Amino acid sequence: MFCNCCLFCDEYVIGDFEQTVLADALKLSFDDLLIRLANSSLIKVNYNEVNTVFDSLSENIYNSCLPIFIESFDGDFGILCSINDVDYLVIKKWNSSKLINVKMKKKDYITSIQNAIDELSKNK
Repeated sequence: MFCNCCLFCDEYVIGDFEQTVLADALKLSFDDLLIRLANSSLIKVNYNEVNTVFDSLSENIYNSCLPIFIESFDGDFGILCSINDVDYLVIKKWNSSKLINVKMKKKDYITSIQNAIDELSKNK
């Protein structure tokens, strides 16, 4: 089975919905993401440090809080962090140098990913 996937966060679209991917590969990528999220801590940064921290973490794809090794999110990178005590999902899309800050709690993000896994499992 094939599918298309992206994430809608506020007014932003993260990922490339035009990419058709194997549903099982997407599920594996989401499973991997949940494991990585469970083993990570929320990064606390000041607003003026976000770019530096993001650039440092983006050197290793396994630091991303986006699905990896799946075409829908190829080249995109994200971190979950607390900026001045407010939780954010910070994203850099593959074709942009601009960081996108979306207010999001880690537990809400994990719930969204789990819901996607549940939906993929249900449609087998």
